[in-house]
Amino acid sequence: MEWMGAGAAIIMLGILGRMIFEAAGYRVRQEIVESGKIPAAFDGCKILFITDIHRRKLSERKLRAAVPQADLVLVGGDLTEKGVPESRVRSNMGVLGRLGPVYAVLGNHDLKAGARRVERILEQSGALLLKDKSVVLTRNGESLVISGLMQPLSRNHSYSSFTGRARKEQFHIMLVHDPIWIRGKKKWKADLILAGHTHGGQIILPLLGPVRLEGFYQTYGAGWFTLERNKKPEEQVRLLISRGFGTSHIPLRFGCPSELHLITLNKTP
Repeated sequence: MEWMGAGAAIIMLGILGRMIFEAAGYRVRQEIVESGKIPAAFDGCKILFITDIHRRKLSERKLRAAVPQADLVLVGGDLTEKGVPESRVRSNMGVLGRLGPVYAVLGNHDLKAGARRVERILEQSGALLLKDKSVVLTRNGESLVISGLMQPLSRNHSYSSFTGRARKEQFHIMLVHDPIWIRGKKKWKADLILAGHTHGGQIILPLLGPVRLEGFYQTYGAGWFTLERNKKPEEQVRLLISRGFGTSHIPLRFGCPSELHLITLNKTP
């Protein structure tokens, strides 16, 4: 019977090791977004999308090895959480800022950690915080728009009516922390929506699935989704929900490795 106990201990240690490994990784998802609205000047533009960093400290060496090139860096909120030293957040933003221009939104944990403090760090690092704000990026006389949504203070508060400021012909990227923003909406002014918050469930058990996703998030947990614009199938909006880079509550993952995304914009005829 002793060998059975030893075997069980080895299995448990193996599972724990895998959970630590999945939580600490730098897996890069190579994503391609195609649209005829993408300006020729932005054809091939590479966007690093990272969200839900929480307590992790970015290694510049590992990040540069994983993402050799990025034209833009989009941060989807939860840069930090309560108890994380400011020095770590400053270091992380410094690492991202050296990869490319940074545009960010806040997440619910940023608000709990102190929104003004996080906003100050972003400003000092050179990142642009998008609080119900749009920014127009221009190359060779052509432009695209990035908009960011302000995170509500709590579930008892709702998002504002802000949907971004982009002309119909401009390719429009919407950055929002919590994908629940899409619930109930029938009209879209964005072409690409990037979100996080869910961690993909963080712990996904065989047969049982994610243990921490319920309701809306059972459907919109992680990955790519297609939304119809104005009920017209030919006009579709792409939604990417990231599993996130960090963890919450426990520094472990299972069946749901941490991830970041390198999105390449491809112009189609």
